[in-house]
Amino acid sequence: MPEDKEYQMVDYVTVGQQFSSIETPYIIDLKKGNKRLVFIGCSHTRDTTSTEFTTIEKYFKELQPQITFNEGGQIPAAVNFQSRNDAIAKKGETGLLKYLSDKANIQMLNGDISDSLEFTLTLKEHPKDDLFLYYMIERLVVPYLNNAYGNKPFNELYSLVIESWFIKPGFPLSEEEKSIAYFKKLYQEKMGRPFVLEINEDNFEKFDYMNGGDCNFCAIGRTSKKARDIVLLEKIDQAFNHYDRVMVTFGHGHAMAIEPALKQIIEKARK
Repeated sequence: MPEDKEYQMVDYVTVGQQFSSIETPYIIDLKKGNKRLVFIGCSHTRDTTSTEFTTIEKYFKELQPQITFNEGGQIPAAVNFQSRNDAIAKKGETGLLKYLSDKANIQMLNGDISDSLEFTLTLKEHPKDDLFLYYMIERLVVPYLNNAYGNKPFNELYSLVIESWFIKPGFPLSEEEKSIAYFKKLYQEKMGRPFVLEINEDNFEKFDYMNGGDCNFCAIGRTSKKARDIVLLEKIDQAFNHYDRVMVTFGHGHAMAIEPALKQIIEKARK
């Protein structure tokens, strides 16, 4: 786990208990002297009529940030969206923040952790097989079942993501372990039942990082979330050494978890 500088954070089990009662966007607006941070916790919708996007636009116009941070990886500078709605339809809140940042001629940076660094950190905390199964369910199976990847057959998608999401970032898989047969065998061993591509308790609740108790894969999820949160906090912390006005769009679960740490950062920010 990266150095957390004693950041105060809310446990994700506690976040889960409050999650359904929280409305999005979840706004954190903090000021100290000439420093101001606006952190907008988003629901990851791509509905162009959502008030989430008018809220982002409102705060961006008011704050006039000098730098912005997004979730989910660096968007190349050469990527330009044709319009507000084009940006939202393609990349949700990240697309809109890139669109607004480009118009304002400021830099939008990835606030997230790289996969290679996350794998390095989480492999120190959990067995490789458990991590691989967790990441496959969280990043491929659940989004696929929620129609995030269109109509492409699951087996075809699996072959693609193994290379781009695991092998290239350095997750240690042998040739045998790359196969979908290995994934299904691993699922059978860990879950005690054959893998079925459907919405069920095993594919959702037993991999939900917000569930406490003795849920092993839920705990793995919390390790991943905390690693990402600490990297984001360090990036925001460092940004205030150079800028006065910072804006962030990230998932609202992350916002709830790190709100106390964000208050710490703004409190100690240079005047």
